[in-house]
Amino acid sequence: MRTSKGEFMPVFILSFVGFCFGLVSFSAIAKDKLVIISPHRKSIQQEFIPAFKEYYKAKFKTEVQVDWIDQGGTSDDLRFVRAKFKKNPKTTGIDIFWGGGTATFLDLKQSGFLAKHKLPKDLSGQIPSNAAGVPMYDKSRTWFASALSSFGIFYNKKLLKLEGVKAPGTWADLTDPKFNDLLSVTDPRRSGTATLMNIIILKSQGWEKGWDMLSRIAGNTRTFTHSSSDPIKAVVSGDAVAAMAIDFYANAKIADLGANNLGFALPPGQTVLDPDPVAILKGAPNKKIASRFINYVLSSEAQNILMLNKGAKGGPRLSFLGRMAVNTQSYVATEGKRVNDYNPFKQKSFLRVDLTEVAKTKRVINDLIGAIMVDTHKDLKKSWRVVLKSKSKEKLLKEFSKVPVTEKELGGLAAKWNDEVFRNKKINEWVSFAQKKFAAIK
Repeated sequence: MRTSKGEFMPVFILSFVGFCFGLVSFSAIAKDKLVIISPHRKSIQQEFIPAFKEYYKAKFKTEVQVDWIDQGGTSDDLRFVRAKFKKNPKTTGIDIFWGGGTATFLDLKQSGFLAKHKLPKDLSGQIPSNAAGVPMYDKSRTWFASALSSFGIFYNKKLLKLEGVKAPGTWADLTDPKFNDLLSVTDPRRSGTATLMNIIILKSQGWEKGWDMLSRIAGNTRTFTHSSSDPIKAVVSGDAVAAMAIDFYANAKIADLGANNLGFALPPGQTVLDPDPVAILKGAPNKKIASRFINYVLSSEAQNILMLNKGAKGGPRLSFLGRMAVNTQSYVATEGKRVNDYNPFKQKSFLRVDLTEVAKTKRVINDLIGAIMVDTHKDLKKSWRVVLKSKSKEKLLKEFSKVPVTEKELGGLAAKWNDEVFRNKKINEWVSFAQKKFAAIK
């Protein structure tokens, strides 16, 4: 900084003066640091990080600085971490990977990117090994569920009435021609949520029927978005009537805007319960602080924030999060107080999916959907309009929903999918396949 004579005043003098006059407080300078990468929406960050900082200062008598990284979505965050480890196999410089579904963490574990963590004994007793048969943590203790999610259909009630369409309750309802140009769906290559919802349909319906259903839904889709939150925004703003959605996005909007305006349906027996894990990355530079963060996130105190309404004692301060907790003590503590009485530890009606298999094959399925539905969506839409107007609809539908890969072939393709030359060759073949079948229909 220049003085009145044009000379520079040393920075350390300014710091000292500032300290003496209370302009700078060294107690406010964080001694500890934590770096998190997460696809979680802003509201999770805005609620949990300030709460963690308060908890940390009270318990450990020091400030903690938290840096939050988000590359745009689960798949983008995963690619970012892979690129970091490729550059330096020992560390990414990041401590925590938080959120993105179990398949993502099985992928991270399989790649050797996760570090072990041991929960304190009292906390460990509050986290069951499973909910409805779904694991709450990895056997080797590399990842732990921090919340639970399910997947369904989010819709705008007023627009449904305006369009004269019945509220959807099953995945099959979204294939109805009445929903043509009224749906918003996310590109699964950009979203772990979209990936799992597509896999839910394939598993609940079977391979051929599942692809037929996904193809028809793609036909009714106005546009494929880049983020799993975009379809939610589209339904709220009126740009779409319905969307495939994760429960907490939908529940939060319903809480804000009212159940008379918006609705959410879980297709009976056709959805899964999916943990949203948290884990310490291998080579975490601040591993001790990372361990403390996981213990906090899983504590009953923090888990209550997921389920209580905005402004409730012990609940979120800015917005309702609408999530399911994994700590059983939280269900006891919030009984009669939480917005949703639903308790996943007392439910059994969920579709069971082999998440280990999903982790192995999801990239192939995502690229397959990307090639034959997203990248060729304009051609797909033109063909869909031809199908809807045709008198020989069933014959054209068989052609429209054809897929160039069988379920048995997935494993073999997945084993070679890290070979970029092979992968790109296959993707180009699939794009060509899609273009030819749509051209034949037109």
